[in-house]
Amino acid sequence: MLEYLIKITLNTFYMAIPAALLVAMVKSEDHSHRKRYLSLGFFLGLICAFIYAVLKRNTGFAVREYYDLGALIPSLLTGALLLFAMIRAFSAETGPGFRRVLHGLVFCVAAGGTAYCAPNIMLYPFEFAVGMDTIFNTEFMFKTAGYALGILLVFLTWLALHRVALNMPRRALLAAWAASHITLLAFESLTIAQILLGRNMIPRYRWLTRPVIWMLTNVNAFTYILMGLSVIVAAILYIKVKTTAPVGENPAQVRKMKFQARRQVRFCASVLLGVVISLLTVTVGVTYSSRRVELSPPVEFPATGDVISIPLERVNDGNLHRFVYKVPRGSSTTDVRYIVIRKNETAYGVGLDACDVCGPSGYYQRKGQVVCILCDVVMNTRTIGLPGGCNPVPLKFEITGGSLVIRTEDLAAEARRF
Repeated sequence: MLEYLIKITLNTFYMAIPAALLVAMVKSEDHSHRKRYLSLGFFLGLICAFIYAVLKRNTGFAVREYYDLGALIPSLLTGALLLFAMIRAFSAETGPGFRRVLHGLVFCVAAGGTAYCAPNIMLYPFEFAVGMDTIFNTEFMFKTAGYALGILLVFLTWLALHRVALNMPRRALLAAWAASHITLLAFESLTIAQILLGRNMIPRYRWLTRPVIWMLTNVNAFTYILMGLSVIVAAILYIKVKTTAPVGENPAQVRKMKFQARRQVRFCASVLLGVVISLLTVTVGVTYSSRRVELSPPVEFPATGDVISIPLERVNDGNLHRFVYKVPRGSSTTDVRYIVIRKNETAYGVGLDACDVCGPSGYYQRKGQVVCILCDVVMNTRTIGLPGGCNPVPLKFEITGGSLVIRTEDLAAEARRF
């Protein structure tokens, strides 16, 4: 249960906060056309996510990195323009042409953000029954419950923050949304850079790889920033409510204002409660769920001449096997780690215990899945041995005489990675 509660929280909370503030801004302006474009963008994003999820589930055609680029690049570009357009719209009167442009930007940002965020939510349920003979068991029930609780937690927090934002002063709402939107744009920029670096589409400049590695190492930093911003938003409204005396022409109006003030305080408390539960989920929950991770020590297979021969029966169990070859370097050696896993009846995945993005961090097996130690990304076992993304760097091999054969020169050529 905890596994999918964590996944849903991490994959949706960072998008829910800017979305709640954006919807509040659109409603506060009372432009029916803008609301319509926001809704249309959201539904288009859901349709794109659904199509991708179907292709990903049923074919080998869909590649997640390319899909993410198609969603994130337009979202990033239009999001940057939307930031300036919203500031302009709040600070001065605008004409019909400018408002039409603003409607289009709102539409593109809503569509791109939803298209990027939604596929995981749609695909997670297909993981529930992996390795099970039947869905009528406790494990499947707990996974489903964790998934549902995650969605409910994020939605209720979104709803409470949205209600809080609707009652905020106009300029404070603009500042809060701008801060959340800038945080989201920074996340999207680094995610795009990570994909481009992983696919070798751009040179590996140090000034670019450093922030990407920082993001992978501190993957939850953007979520924490947005959680803190949510608390600040709730605090602003709480202070406003507590420092504003209810005034009315008659006792009935005063009672109504007091009732509205109590509702606003409850919404503030709901935001705080949602943030606290989410924070505990992605900190204490992650620590608890990963407390038993144990890395298997790499096994050294002696080389015979210029080749290493690993009997297939050693790697036929479907588990991840880690090996090491000591490459001579002057008076010392460099440990070059590599991994082997049987993917199906006829295929094996062989690669370095390192990837192009995360470096020599390595991989381990968790509940039958191969996971990157640094960024906690789950590998698609079928793609191990293929380049791209967080996949292990491919390593050449042959199947000869019941053994998996790897040339030492291929391992030595990769020693620079370790």
